[in-house]
Amino acid sequence: SAQRHVECTQVADDGLKRLGIPAGLARLVAEEGQRIGSRMYLLDNSGSTSAGDGSTFQAIGRGRVARRPCTRWEEISAFAEDHARWNLRLGTPCVFVLLNSKRRVPGSPIVVGRDCVCMEKSNGSEEEQLHELRDMLKGNGPCGVTPISERLEEIRSVIQAGVSGLAQRAQMVSLILVTDGLPTPWFSGESTLADKNHMVDMMRSLCASLPVLLVIRLFTQDAETVNFYNSIRERLAVSWDILDNLECEAQELAKRGDGWFAYTPVIHRMREAGTCAIGLNAEDGRPLSPAQVRRLAGLLSGSRRSLDHLSDRDFINEMTRIVAAAPLVYDVRRRQRRPILDVMRLRAALKVGFRGVVLPGICACFRSV
Repeated sequence: SAQRHVECTQVADDGLKRLGIPAGLARLVAEEGQRIGSRMYLLDNSGSTSAGDGSTFQAIGRGRVARRPCTRWEEISAFAEDHARWNLRLGTPCVFVLLNSKRRVPGSPIVVGRDCVCMEKSNGSEEEQLHELRDMLKGNGPCGVTPISERLEEIRSVIQAGVSGLAQRAQMVSLILVTDGLPTPWFSGESTLADKNHMVDMMRSLCASLPVLLVIRLFTQDAETVNFYNSIRERLAVSWDILDNLECEAQELAKRGDGWFAYTPVIHRMREAGTCAIGLNAEDGRPLSPAQVRRLAGLLSGSRRSLDHLSDRDFINEMTRIVAAAPLVYDVRRRQRRPILDVMRLRAALKVGFRGVVLPGICACFRSV
């Protein structure tokens, strides 16, 4: 009902604000969240996730964040716990599915509690549900191969069973594939061309026939793996996001010309969850357009007034005023607390004034600093 929609949106809006998201952006994300029936996470715990090249970011007080080296599996586990909290506070049901469950016989159906954990605000306290998730993750460390296609087929069946309800509520499922490797069959650690093509076909079918929003979150820098997943996006006529870790994404955005805002852990988590509201998923590597820049800057600033009528110059002046009074945030790329908006770079993105038109050309070599 309309009343239920309003109540759910308010719950999500309040939860997002508690996470430090500006009011305007929180409201937009909460509205978008009502179109997400659930989020499903497929967690890769294959043997390669025991590699020690992972990292996590931990708050160390006063808004500072420290990077801690760890295994890929520890990073994936931290990712899962962060997203569990995120969804519980938004009121969005979520499911975490293991790629390899140590007590599961190949070919047997998924069992809740053994092979996956289902979390929802009405299922109990946040801490009780997080404890259940931690237990599953701790009991299923790195093991086995990478049967992604088989798990996607199972997930497809689950989504298909609930598709009529999703249609009635005008909702979709956000599916987040969390992996560090190439697809293999359940009986072999070798990824063949047939295995890769099977996975591509599975993803094409998922996105074409079901209301699915797909995100791929990679936990590896292996060139062959990264190139394969990038090639999938080129082969399929669907829009999705392929994301790297926090630092790499921050650097990539700055490299393409979108370094005018502080890339924070919260922004990264929003993208990992399949949030389209922030509009950063440019697939062609080009920077955001001036209209997109103004929209995102307005959302990040937390402005409560309409900005559409302002000229670009007046918009910059308004952003300058807001930023001067706003609290600092942690900028991952610069590894320090900074204003959410870099006004000088924002001028350049909108080509406003001497500092926005002439100075960027002079200082082009420092663009990604």
